[in-house]
Amino acid sequence: MESLSRPLTRLENKQQTLKNMVKMIGQSQYHALFIASNGGTGKSYTITRTLEDEGQDMVLYNSHCTNLQLYRVLFENRNNDSILFFDDCDSLYSNAIGLGILRSALYGQPNRIVTYNSSQLPDDLPTRFETTSRFIFCANSIPKKNPMFDAVLSRCLVYRLDLSNQEIIEQFRVMSANGYPGCPPEAAAEIVDFIEEQGSEKQLSMRLLTPAIRIYKFCIAEGTDWKPVLNAQLQTLGRPASATKRISNKEKDVRILREALRKFPDETLEQCRYYMEKTTKSRASFYRVLARFKESESD
Repeated sequence: MESLSRPLTRLENKQQTLKNMVKMIGQSQYHALFIASNGGTGKSYTITRTLEDEGQDMVLYNSHCTNLQLYRVLFENRNNDSILFFDDCDSLYSNAIGLGILRSALYGQPNRIVTYNSSQLPDDLPTRFETTSRFIFCANSIPKKNPMFDAVLSRCLVYRLDLSNQEIIEQFRVMSANGYPGCPPEAAAEIVDFIEEQGSEKQLSMRLLTPAIRIYKFCIAEGTDWKPVLNAQLQTLGRPASATKRISNKEKDVRILREALRKFPDETLEQCRYYMEKTTKSRASFYRVLARFKESESD
């Protein structure tokens, strides 16, 4: 990872852990890695970029894979130095026959022998063969209470790359700190603030920021308000898989604002600086929260 003048974000630390695991596969310290996470965490990008940096070739499979197709893939790549990367093939992990094939491909003492006894096996495929392949599997979710899948998982390095909304927002702030062409830093910070405020009850994704910037730029060019368009996009997102009771973002903002007002009762600039440091939000966010607070106090 490139040296940075700032501390790593929580997402960057997690991606560094993933990089180290991918490097272990690339250096044949392990022959299989299984990563589970929600979509949009950057796992596929991190994996492919790390393999490129390591000078490792990769064979990618990212669609539905039947048992026979899986067996053929493993046979044709049995002595291939390239790493087999199965990305978004989640249906494979709930298929008993496919799991049996994978289980034999991932473990053996001293040799890994893949077997598949089927009357549908074509003449060009043997019923067994030895493999030296290395594997990386990515899945958005993994089966629960499935002993056959657990047997496959026990033969792999395993990493769960889970991201909270707070970690995603934290990364968005780093990504947008210098703005974008056609979107200055203050506007980018306001977009991230809006995503945080309006998407607090949604499952955010790392894939969200780029289209949000695109929506902003288009609407500004058209002379229209970008917020309703972005809000419509946010409403299509699902709710977090595991919602927990916690203080809402707005309540946290008000609490920190109260602290700032108490510490610096007559110094608005210091209040703003304190708020920005504690929340990592923008100056514009401070003045919005301050305006709402004053309005509520006057009611």
